Amino acid sequence: SGVLHLQAFLALHAEGRPLNRDVVFMATADEEAGGHFGAGWLARNRPELFEGVGVILNEGGSGVILGTEKVGSAAGGGRISFQVEVTQKIPWWFRLVATDEPGHGSMPRATNSVTRLVHALAKIDDYEFEPRIVPAVDAYFKAIAAMVDEEWREPFTDIGEAVKQPGFLLRLQLDNPFLHALTRNACSITMLEGSNKINVVPPSASAQIDCRLVPDQDPEAFIELLRSIINDPSVEIETIMGFTPAVSGTDTDVYRAIKSVTEMHFPGSRVTPAVLTGFTDSHFFRDMGITAYGFQATVLPTAERGRVHGNDERISVENVERGVRMTYEILQRVVYD
Repeated sequence: SGVLHLQAFLALHAEGRPLNRDVVFMATADEEAGGHFGAGWLARNRPELFEGVGVILNEGGSGVILGTEKVGSAAGGGRISFQVEVTQKIPWWFRLVATDEPGHGSMPRATNSVTRLVHALAKIDDYEFEPRIVPAVDAYFKAIAAMVDEEWREPFTDIGEAVKQPGFLLRLQLDNPFLHALTRNACSITMLEGSNKINVVPPSASAQIDCRLVPDQDPEAFIELLRSIINDPSVEIETIMGFTPAVSGTDTDVYRAIKSVTEMHFPGSRVTPAVLTGFTDSHFFRDMGITAYGFQATVLPTAERGRVHGNDERISVENVERGVRMTYEILQRVVYD
């Protein structure tokens, strides 16, 4: 999305026409690690840069082909949802540290730091977090209900009831992990550290887990839940990072421009305010009272979204060329009288 935004920004500058407002391109680093040394640093140390800013266009949403039909089919346009991210699940990253008596690998003890950690992680991995549908998620499912495959249309119109049905969440997770992740809190075990020698039982072992909380979740209550799940006083929970929830409204000229341009390029498509399972720097701006949207003008089949941070992450040349053009047209509708 950064490349699309930059190229559209440069095209706008090259045109040289008078604008009805300033358009600023800001490139920051560190977003993948939390943004504290990028957008977060600017928000804390250079707040004057954001004075008078009305809307920020950032990464986070895109066009998605819902269901199994292709864009080129008769119903293709009606299966495309342009999702504008207006809020996101709250990231809370934790470090679990297990401690016990160290020793030699040849003399196994009844317990040690590594086995305590493994047992704690197994409990978290096995735990079924209770589904909880917040209003923004309910609205999103309702918005896409008419565009998905037949088997999902009725349950998506009332996702709050659907998640109570036995087996529904598992089916949804197997079919669409992104949509499943919107329905409840979730944790992924991502990093492990123990001994640096195969024959040494270490005094401590640690793991890092990436948890994403639904926007109305109380983080302290969630930490207490983790403690009760682990149920081992020898395993400490340390908070690495956590953000606050915020939602951007859709009554802006930028949002209306996105709807106008996407409809022109893809007749029959819909623009829907969306909840992101991941996080972006937008929360820094929303905390400052600035409306922020996550949107890039690309169109991807649902299966392609699984490539993000995975194998063969990419978008097509067609998406890049069309994405620059559409982003430029969105800017034109906003900045020219």
